[in-house]
Amino acid sequence: MIELVYDFYYFFNSPQFLLFAICFSLALKFYTFCFLAAQGFQSPAILKPWMLLLVVLFGSAFGDIAWLIKLFRFLVDTDSLYSTLVFFIRISWGFLIIQYQALGFFMESLTAKNLRLNTWRKLLLLVSGIFCGYFFFIAFFEDRLVDYSLRSHAMSLPMALAPLEVRMFRYTIFYLVNLITIPSLFLSIQRISKRTLPKILVRQLKIFMTWFMVPYLVVDILIAMHHSLIWLHKYTYIIVGTSSILFSWAAYYCLRRVVKFRFLNAEPCVQSAQYNVAFIDGFKHVLAKLGQATTEHELTQIIQEFFQETFAISSQRVNLYLRSIHEEVDHANHTVEQCKTERIVENFISTHDASSDLYRFVGTHKIIIGDEIEFNNFYENSALGTLILQALDAISADVFLPVYYRETMIAYIIIERQAWSQRFFGNRERDQMVVFASYLSNIINLLQNRNLETLLQQEKELREELYNKQQELHQYRECVNSFLHRNRSRDVGILFYKGRRFIIGNQAAKEMIGVNLNIHDGHPMVKTFKYIVHQVLEYGVSYSTSVLDAAGNKLLVSGTPNLGNSNVIITMRHPEIADVIKQKQHLLKDPTKIDYLLYLETTESGKLIEQLVPGSGETLLNFKIELFKMALHRKVLLLTMPEDDLIPIVEILHHISLRDYLHILNLQSSSDSLDIATKLFGLNPILGVPTTTQPLLEKLNGVGTLFINNIHFLSLEIQEYLAEFIKIGMYKIFRSDQKVSADVRVICATNQDLSALVKESKFSVNLFNELKDTTLQMPALPMLPEHEFTDLAEGFFDQSIKLNSFRNILELTDRERERLIRTRPMSLCELRLKVQQLLLYKSKKTSIHQELQFAPAFDVDTSDLEHIARLGRKALRDQKAMTLLWDRFKSQAQIATFLGVNRSSVNRRCKDYHLL
Repeated sequence: MIELVYDFYYFFNSPQFLLFAICFSLALKFYTFCFLAAQGFQSPAILKPWMLLLVVLFGSAFGDIAWLIKLFRFLVDTDSLYSTLVFFIRISWGFLIIQYQALGFFMESLTAKNLRLNTWRKLLLLVSGIFCGYFFFIAFFEDRLVDYSLRSHAMSLPMALAPLEVRMFRYTIFYLVNLITIPSLFLSIQRISKRTLPKILVRQLKIFMTWFMVPYLVVDILIAMHHSLIWLHKYTYIIVGTSSILFSWAAYYCLRRVVKFRFLNAEPCVQSAQYNVAFIDGFKHVLAKLGQATTEHELTQIIQEFFQETFAISSQRVNLYLRSIHEEVDHANHTVEQCKTERIVENFISTHDASSDLYRFVGTHKIIIGDEIEFNNFYENSALGTLILQALDAISADVFLPVYYRETMIAYIIIERQAWSQRFFGNRERDQMVVFASYLSNIINLLQNRNLETLLQQEKELREELYNKQQELHQYRECVNSFLHRNRSRDVGILFYKGRRFIIGNQAAKEMIGVNLNIHDGHPMVKTFKYIVHQVLEYGVSYSTSVLDAAGNKLLVSGTPNLGNSNVIITMRHPEIADVIKQKQHLLKDPTKIDYLLYLETTESGKLIEQLVPGSGETLLNFKIELFKMALHRKVLLLTMPEDDLIPIVEILHHISLRDYLHILNLQSSSDSLDIATKLFGLNPILGVPTTTQPLLEKLNGVGTLFINNIHFLSLEIQEYLAEFIKIGMYKIFRSDQKVSADVRVICATNQDLSALVKESKFSVNLFNELKDTTLQMPALPMLPEHEFTDLAEGFFDQSIKLNSFRNILELTDRERERLIRTRPMSLCELRLKVQQLLLYKSKKTSIHQELQFAPAFDVDTSDLEHIARLGRKALRDQKAMTLLWDRFKSQAQIATFLGVNRSSVNRRCKDYHLL
């Protein structure tokens, strides 16, 4: 370790290190000199400081040249260059005096608009001239002390015995440090303390004093101590080399830093220290918020948030002022109040026309920064600069940011004084604010000249309309695919009825039927075919109806008389689009909704609605079409129907809307308003109430449906919040002005007359206006026509029976239909429950409740009872089948009903088989 220290010492105290240090110092000075030389003619105001600084750099280079000659002489070991070395040493001392004098004047010129030579400066110039003239004189005309031994002996003598040249060296150091450098520093510090200098200039001076003057003095002190103290002569290379590197690097670093603050006008404005990487992300976030602002207050909050997050400026120090562009409105409306700042700005603008220098200056620069104007005006005192500074002082502003729309100032942003007390607005901050103002102009223009809330509402309506068209297109494709799937072969099945038997005419008919029509007399399809034959033979005309095949698909069946009305030809085919329309088109109240009729018949969503409301009458059909239409929308929906039917309807709407989550909010009269508001919209954190859950509108955004039951129980305040969200698609956080965009399907329900509540001021007018056009009201079951109600009950019956085999014995009788009509339930759920209870009662009564299965879909069962039911009247010839039926029912009447035959036939067969 000690050896390593010695190695370092010998390296740094070697001529090679000093040579490297001197070359490094000269290179940096040369670079700095070239850089400054290129900046000098940009402005006459900086000509004096520029020239003085060049003189400082030029003078300091002579000392380095003298050391280079001395090192060269040492390295080549020759005495022939010593007289040349002495010459350059004397010249360098002369330039050292010029260098210090220029440095002192340079510091003073930075803090003074016009540097004038007063008595003290003239005296210093005289003394400096004497010292400088002496050294230049002896350099050219003095031949004493040019020998190495004589000069070394003279340098070692005491002050009193030393020659004049040696004493002048020591006098010069004292003079330069104490009479030039220290007074210049003191004067600069005094002017800074008075706070009359521009902030940018003060920052320049602080940088110069910290990074240039202090290292300069340190170097001089080291050199002076080296000449004065003989014991330091052995460390010459370390002291001189380190001092040269320290001073050169300090000068270079100082210049790099001070140039950013417009030193010598090298830059047109203050340069930012570093780039704000997070600006882009924050800017996109602010732009999204700007698009959601609807009032001036919201706009001001967003702007203040932008300046606080981007520039760390307190929101209280940033203010937005909107100008009233239409003068005729201003004169007509005398109630508009302006604050003091607005009055000063408007008066200032009104006194200058569009062709004035002020307008051109603001239009060119796009922003007014007080520090920049103050710095410019310090050196170049102009009337325009003075005018702008006076205006900024009047409104106590550091930054005035105008907002232009088509070359018209529609607003302006003011940043108050000392908002950035320790920093400056650089080029990047300037550009960021100008870009922000350009985006802001469009929003303010919309806010001033149009109703922004209306635009947001129109945008929301367009999005909803687009969503509706996409949903309709999806349903249309599904509908077409359904027809194409069914009719891919377009086969027509043919049957012949001849001699009391059905004869299959082709393979298509065999595949469509799937049962033996001559054996399974009790099958619903066989019954339908026999009914068609009966109608054709009875009246001699064609008859058509529909029937379901084994897969549950609809078939169109037509019977036609043949050969003198003794035979019947039956054709079967899958329905086409025209068939579906023709069958129910006359029931539509609005003929333009034919497409929804097709969707009901062919799509999965339509099947869900048919399963919920199986009736096919005019009233229920139009209700189902309206329900389907509402399901394809994203608009708010108000349901007025019995309580039992709400959840099934809401679940279907939610399912067709392709949403993932359904949240049900069931309100009661005793519900806490604050709790409901917090749950829906969230709560302003300023209120200090802790909340741990997301607002529902945020949680369900884009993925959920919100069902609010008993919406009339909401408080009027919450109703207004909900109305605003429904209208423009943005909700306000409760007790706050902050708006948040959300995409949530809202479904409401009530059992009250909302129009009456509005008249009594118990319900929000705005919310009522949003709900009244999208209300879905279910037809009252007690008011349905009798045939529609019966058809609806039959539909629930068909849904409830899983096995077709038991339809004969369980089907609704006329007496049971009459009883259902007399005691009509209020809801679909209640009617379905009554039908199922009736079927359950009949199944227990007939002892088949164990085999009976309730299900919405058809399924095949292979039980003995099902097989017997399919045989129908032919089961009378099967002793085993009749024995099973007698063991099950113990009633001849019930067996006759089950097989669809008369009681006497059952009685005769029971006697033949000894069952009685």
